[in-house]
Amino acid sequence: MRQAHRARILVLAPRNPYPVIGGDRLRIHRLARELARFHDLTLLTLCESKEECDAPLPDDGVFRHVHRVLLPRWRSCLSVLAALPTAEPLQVAYYRSGAFRTAVQALAPGHDVVLAHLVRTADYARELPMVRVLEMTDAISMSMQRVARTKLGYFDFRRLIYAIEARRLAAYERRMADEFDLVSLNSPVDHSFLFESGSGESREPKPEHVMIVPNGVDAPARMPPPLATRRRAEIVFVGNLYSLQNFDAAWFFARHVMPLVLAQRPDAEFRVIGPLRPGAAARLAALPGVRVEGVVPSLERALASARIGVCVARISSGMQNKLLDYFANRLAVVCSPAAFEALEAREGEHLLLARSAEEWASQVLRLIEDEMLAQRLADAGRNLVCQHYRWERCVEPLLLRIQSLLEQRYRAAA
Repeated sequence: MRQAHRARILVLAPRNPYPVIGGDRLRIHRLARELARFHDLTLLTLCESKEECDAPLPDDGVFRHVHRVLLPRWRSCLSVLAALPTAEPLQVAYYRSGAFRTAVQALAPGHDVVLAHLVRTADYARELPMVRVLEMTDAISMSMQRVARTKLGYFDFRRLIYAIEARRLAAYERRMADEFDLVSLNSPVDHSFLFESGSGESREPKPEHVMIVPNGVDAPARMPPPLATRRRAEIVFVGNLYSLQNFDAAWFFARHVMPLVLAQRPDAEFRVIGPLRPGAAARLAALPGVRVEGVVPSLERALASARIGVCVARISSGMQNKLLDYFANRLAVVCSPAAFEALEAREGEHLLLARSAEEWASQVLRLIEDEMLAQRLADAGRNLVCQHYRWERCVEPLLLRIQSLLEQRYRAAA
């Protein structure tokens, strides 16, 4: 992209992007990193604790200035309770803060663009007299709807909340999108749900200011080791297990698939990587063949010994970062149809698909026993992300659209 005037961009984040753990934090950090190559960024973010507000920031050069506003969890919970009898989405209420709104109003005049991350911050930015960008990431309402309709096989109170939230969010997401100059989503599936017929309401014509910006990946510069040098029956799952979607995926595989795999391969091991609550970690670790690792210092090193990456998402939306990580690190992949829908990959060429527990076990065992097939899939997946899913390539169209909007503003003001 050609160098243009370095605009000043105010980034609004409902959660502190640091440390960069979890899909939403990873996406906004990587988008900001690419924007920072051409523009000067200020981060305004909410924090749940004073310790988080005061924590040192990495010297990564992404943000010129960082402002953090304390929003304790107890106050967010009170806001959610107050919103229950209303039509306001609960997660919008959760991130409501008078201090944050005051900070937005104070910082906005010194900037040319405001980028609101997720609909949780949209209301803070929608009326500002500047270029307004809403980085929606995905259709959260679609994910909520899928959770509410799925029989998990165990009780989780969050399903009740998601049932309430799904009804409120779709209309709110579409309404907020109309208030912005530019909106980004990470997959055509989410776009279809919100703006075509997926949410039950047809909208014509399709909004031209909504664009698809897929997730990218930082592929290791060096070629990861071949599968022949790795542990033959090592299976890995990566994800933020604080989310119901990821915990459900890991639990389904550990509880229902691993016993079938272990019956044929007693040496098989299922490694669970990512942040999770102590109680959830204990439940998973108690199951045969499961090793819970939590947050690891280096995902690249953690994946270097694994042969198979699984994406067991039964109730997902948007693009799955874990799939891109598996491909980038040259793992053979098995995934569910729900996880596959947003990715430009082909079944049998880049990955294998599975639905039932029996099919999952069969596909995993197939990759354990058939080294040539596993290596062929792993190499095809690595080539796919290197060619099409590097962050710089994925974000460039967004950068060009923001630049075009800025140039229109500059011409109108001249």
